[in-house]
Amino acid sequence: MTKKRSSRHSSVEVKLEAVRQVLEVKRPVAEVALELGLHRDTVNRWVNTYKEKGPEGLESSRAISNTSNSEDLKRIRELEKQLKEKELENEILKKFQAFLKGKK
Repeated sequence: MTKKRSSRHSSVEVKLEAVRQVLEVKRPVAEVALELGLHRDTVNRWVNTYKEKGPEGLESSRAISNTSNSEDLKRIRELEKQLKEKELENEILKKFQAFLKGKK
């Protein structure tokens, strides 16, 4: 019985090895897919993508977007921190203004 490796099949190394097995070792796509616990269409797609774009084509677009997402999240947190500081400054200024009005 084959074991599903859904979390591992997305790594570039696993994709490259699957493609190498199909193209260089001449193993059938269905056999490689079965060994990895994947559908044969998935491995076929990797092979076709490799033929069209090379190894770079097998890199996960999710990994790239996750990197930009983490940078975006970092920037959002930074902006939220700045916003809180400005809101605090405004509250202090309002209280000071009210204090000055009370002195008159």
